[in-house]
Amino acid sequence: MVWKISRWAEGYLGIRIRGYGAERFFNLLKTAGFGWWGARQKGDGYYFYIKLKDFYKIRPFLRKTHMSMKICSREGLPFFLHRNRKRKALALAILSFFVLLYVMSLFIWNISFEGNRHYSRETLLDYLETKDIRYGMIKGGISCDDLEEGIRSAFPDITWVSARVSGTRLLVKIKENEVLSAVPDKENEPCEVIAANGGIVTRIIVRQGKAAVAVGDTVEEGQQLIAGQLSIFNDAGEVVRTAYVHGDGDVYARTRYVYEELFYQYHTVEAKTGDVRRGWGIAAGPYRFRFLMPSPEDKSWNYVSTIRQLCLFEDFYLPFYAESIEGEGVVTYERPYRQEEKEEAARRLQENYQKKLMEKGVQIIENNVKIQEDGVLWKIEGTIVGEEQIGIKRYITEFEKIEETKGTDEHN
Repeated sequence: MVWKISRWAEGYLGIRIRGYGAERFFNLLKTAGFGWWGARQKGDGYYFYIKLKDFYKIRPFLRKTHMSMKICSREGLPFFLHRNRKRKALALAILSFFVLLYVMSLFIWNISFEGNRHYSRETLLDYLETKDIRYGMIKGGISCDDLEEGIRSAFPDITWVSARVSGTRLLVKIKENEVLSAVPDKENEPCEVIAANGGIVTRIIVRQGKAAVAVGDTVEEGQQLIAGQLSIFNDAGEVVRTAYVHGDGDVYARTRYVYEELFYQYHTVEAKTGDVRRGWGIAAGPYRFRFLMPSPEDKSWNYVSTIRQLCLFEDFYLPFYAESIEGEGVVTYERPYRQEEKEEAARRLQENYQKKLMEKGVQIIENNVKIQEDGVLWKIEGTIVGEEQIGIKRYITEFEKIEETKGTDEHN
């Protein structure tokens, strides 16, 4: 691409030569290092292109090889300017174009992020907005060093930031921390472990406190699993005081989840008609124009729009956008569910529900789903049996400590 632009800027000629020394002529050009290309043979001679600055140097080679020459075409900027030397309006338009291009190169028209996984593009753009960094701002108003320091301070999980302005693009590369930056402080506040869900206890791991249930016990939501109150006995077996500890441990239980969803026997479906509509659009900043041929009022369409920002070079973006629009004609009608559609709906619902439980740490043991017909309705019923850690912490308040102390004193 660069060499094409260079040739066009310098100007070049399309030449035809005739004679019996063509091979020797081209060898002489190559030895002399002249800029020529595109040589090809036709019935009336040999055609090739040569740079304008080298054209006047080839006459000695023509005489030496007894070749005749004819200029077939004149291409490039020098000839374009010569042909349009009297068209002042065109010259003014070209000059205005380059002035406008230069002015646009002073602003930021594209902001890109690389390496962000935890923090979304929208989150980072909102932060830049708080620092008055946005599309259309002057490049000189951006301090990359301050921006890097600000991002590291605002987002502790980001350990490395590199910001640079290239062309009309602001590129921010970040690296997020994939491990814990610090070991959490050990908790000492008195608490107990209670059940977040009901189930049958399968495993108990007590790190601190006293187990209040045993393996095989059936527990309900909110029931105490690991006690945070330890009774201190004297030699006579009497409770002399109650010690409060930070109850800690893991209690696993077999849990059961039931889900269902109702559907009408008839549902609305779309079918493609084969009709296609295409359109285009352009946008400049907040202004947008779309062109799409009108369609009959009794037809429905599904549209897909693709928008691309104008980019002259790798990082030279402009605030102009081109949009291509493609629509497919569809018709909607109602029909009853087919058996395979019901089975597919049941499979999707089962997978979605199972995925949500697995994201919560539930290990799936058993998974059943069935479809039931009920007149104008049909229903999907599913049951999932899994094993999960059900213990959650409940902190013991000062009021509970006082009540416990009173109860102990009255008993003594």
